[in-house]
Amino acid sequence: MSDFDYYVKWGFEQNPFLVRSLQPDAQGKRLLVGRDEEVAVLCRRLHKEGKITCLDGHVGVGKTSVVNIAARKCLDAYLARETTQLLIPCRTSFQLRKDEDTEEFCARVFVEVAQTLLEARGEIKQIGFDMDRAEQLNTWLNAPIATTINVGISAYLTAGTAKTLNGTSGFSSSGLERMITEWLGLIYKSRNSGGVICIIDNLELLETAVTARRTLEALRDRLFAVHGLRWVFCGADGVIHSLAASPRISAFLSTPVDIENISASCVQPLLHARIQEFCREPERAYLPITNDDFRRLYVLINRNLRDLLGMADEYCENVADLGVTPQSDEQKSVRFNKWLDKATVQRYVDLKSRISNSAWGILDTAMSDQFKGSFGVGNFGAFKTASRETLSNSTYRRYLNELTKHKLLSRSIEDEESDDVGRRDVYTVTGTGALVHYGRWIRDENSTLAPTNWLRAVHYDKNATRR
Repeated sequence: MSDFDYYVKWGFEQNPFLVRSLQPDAQGKRLLVGRDEEVAVLCRRLHKEGKITCLDGHVGVGKTSVVNIAARKCLDAYLARETTQLLIPCRTSFQLRKDEDTEEFCARVFVEVAQTLLEARGEIKQIGFDMDRAEQLNTWLNAPIATTINVGISAYLTAGTAKTLNGTSGFSSSGLERMITEWLGLIYKSRNSGGVICIIDNLELLETAVTARRTLEALRDRLFAVHGLRWVFCGADGVIHSLAASPRISAFLSTPVDIENISASCVQPLLHARIQEFCREPERAYLPITNDDFRRLYVLINRNLRDLLGMADEYCENVADLGVTPQSDEQKSVRFNKWLDKATVQRYVDLKSRISNSAWGILDTAMSDQFKGSFGVGNFGAFKTASRETLSNSTYRRYLNELTKHKLLSRSIEDEESDDVGRRDVYTVTGTGALVHYGRWIRDENSTLAPTNWLRAVHYDKNATRR
């Protein structure tokens, strides 16, 4: 056994804290914990023809995982004859790129839908449709070397003209689209018989709600009304709710489903599910972190699931680098607390000189019992009262921008075309922000902030004996 892969040494087949979205498959279903209610809502939304399913939630909360598993459950329901709608999850999700035009994006979509239909030939055949040109299409899409095809596919181009494999832009942008649109019409003969579920993810990466709206409006007629495609929009920081302001696409959108952080009570079952999934002998699995400390880490980083997995992996790496394997829960907690103190203080020290003291005061107040890591611009009065200096509306906004720039806060996307600019902005302390706040707490540099119930829940008493 190699000593280089410590997870293998600890009995795992792979890293149990790998940060990636759960896929719409059996493993994904086993790993999704604490989302039964959201999955049930999304399954109902996905079965509703004519509306785009919308998910909104903070970055890292697990939106893509939730909708992927909902899509898989829809397919399983059809196979179990619990529904007459055949809903097939597209094999990949899509992201809009600022420098990508409509034609390029549509071409990507139809290639992936084609691949999805090829992989789902068995399920599709059950409803009586045999994709008679599937092999030719599969060869065109997936053959490793260029060949020429004179049958089937070329009929969608110039009759009798051979086209070179994987080198014909005309087929990709025109012939393939026509072929897949025809197939979708034959597979899904009625509007209520199902469709391929396509996800447009991370809409917040377009930077503003206005950009997102304009991009989606340009795609409306080309993609969102295609018979046999069911669309899902996922976005963070309020971008999904702002899309409702678009008169061109608002009628297409369902009421957004807000995906919240999972309850802290679900964190230990989540860890157990990952141990069961990735360990060869779960009853003999070893991890240097206790259930209680794993849960405490989740609360500490402001309940961000993505950050939880990343930080747990960082801690395990540190333990492996030290060459120690604490065995008892007490030994594990001692080691964890030593790592946590160092890791969080170092994050704070790295940022300390780049952020003004007044901005640090804003972060401290945001993590108080009153706000618990989330607040709006309209809460200026409370921050002014808590500030140790005279705080004006303009300096308040400057400090918010300062913290956002260094990724200690995330901000809802500002609607540039609104007459109410900024008033609806909502800020949330990020996982990094919560960690450096903890570092300040250890260093006694936010000691003027009252130790509220919220802080006691996140940080154990600094004056108590360390375990």
